[in-house]
Amino acid sequence: MKNNRLFAVSGIAMLVGLAGCQSVGPDYTAPNFDLVGAYSPEIPVIAARQAEQGRWWESTTDPVLQSLIDEGVANNIDLKIAISRIRAAAATARGVAGANGPTIDASVDGSADRTTSSRASGNRVDDIGFGAGIDLSWTADIWGGQAREEEVAEADYLQQVYLREDVYRTMIADIITNYIELRGAQKRLGLLQDSLDLQRQTSNIVQVRLQTGLGSELDLSRARAEVADLEATVPTLQTSIDRSINAISILVGAQPGKHRDALLDTSPLPEFQSSPPIGVPADLLRRRPDVRAAELSLISATSQIGVETATLYPELTLNGSLALGATGYGTGPIVRTAMAAIGAVIDATLYDGGERRANITVAEEEAEQAFLTYRQTLLNAIEEVESAIYGYVGAVQQRDSLIASVQYHRDAFDQSRVRFVQGLSDFLDVLDSQRSLTGSLQALADAETDLELETINLYSAAGLSVEDVERYAAQKGVTLING
Repeated sequence: MKNNRLFAVSGIAMLVGLAGCQSVGPDYTAPNFDLVGAYSPEIPVIAARQAEQGRWWESTTDPVLQSLIDEGVANNIDLKIAISRIRAAAATARGVAGANGPTIDASVDGSADRTTSSRASGNRVDDIGFGAGIDLSWTADIWGGQAREEEVAEADYLQQVYLREDVYRTMIADIITNYIELRGAQKRLGLLQDSLDLQRQTSNIVQVRLQTGLGSELDLSRARAEVADLEATVPTLQTSIDRSINAISILVGAQPGKHRDALLDTSPLPEFQSSPPIGVPADLLRRRPDVRAAELSLISATSQIGVETATLYPELTLNGSLALGATGYGTGPIVRTAMAAIGAVIDATLYDGGERRANITVAEEEAEQAFLTYRQTLLNAIEEVESAIYGYVGAVQQRDSLIASVQYHRDAFDQSRVRFVQGLSDFLDVLDSQRSLTGSLQALADAETDLELETINLYSAAGLSVEDVERYAAQKGVTLING
């Protein structure tokens, strides 16, 4: 009997000694995607004198835009939601670590009895007692399943950190994009007002010529129709302006309309004195927070395979208890008791109909899905950069061509107007040249706005580093909680 007990104790000690020495399931290995060392298009030089820095938005020359960015960092609702998710994921990680540790329970009880004899003497006995106990339970992590659970929780937490940074990246880009669209619409509205003034002057000239017998009712009707066509465009541009203002208010966490008075004052398109390092496709693995979040999802899914695999093996739980008690306080004899116990339980499932194997298969397939999602996220990031490069180069070419086009149309309009006043050309020539000039001015304004937007698309696609986010937020007095 003594040898049997010794054998059992030795076996338990060996199992406990194995705890944490191995972890079932695959260890994570970073995939090698064999990326090409360059983008398909040549990376453009945004500005030869611009310095490279991750916080490129800090270098804007527009104080209104900078104040909106600062307000968004402090109050953007999506960013606050992302921060709350980080806190929740951090609490989950702490809970997993706590659940895998020892469990200690305590209990206290008391009793009071009174016994009265039925004899004539009526003897009465009072008996008061109490008891206290502590129970200890701990499940040894023999196969590393608990360690894998903690890996899953840690990866999920870090994933939320990077997802918050992706919200940060897209939030800043969205604020700037809407601001550029606002300023672009205001510029087009200003050009439209200038064209309206010019067209009204032309209409007045036609009316004067009609009164002097040099014009016709047809020319006057055409001139007035051109004025009405331009006036019909004004509400569309004003609606675009109003929507951009409301969108900006939402992005900075404010009620729509709050920034209306400040943003209605027309300003030129913003400029930036620095740009982010665009680098090569492999750099996106480090600078794009959405790519890093996708990798952490793969790490979590890989560790989950180990969690499910550990359920195939026996589980060892150590239990211990200590109980103290005393009874007899009152009129009876006092009896004190103390009892301690320790034990071990090995729990093994002999048959489950294949449930655990099925769970492992599910975990393996989810890891495969996470790998494919990671790869797709990286490819999408590369595509965003390449598309932004193409978009930027095309926007530059379009703007430069339209600058020349505007000058040619302005010369043609001036010449046709002079010839019409002198009676050397038809009024249709004036209308056509003026319509062409108005269209080219609007197209140039659109092109300049599109160039700004393509620049921001390229900057945003390049990503940003964690250190840049934390440093910028600290400078603005905003705490971006990591849990």
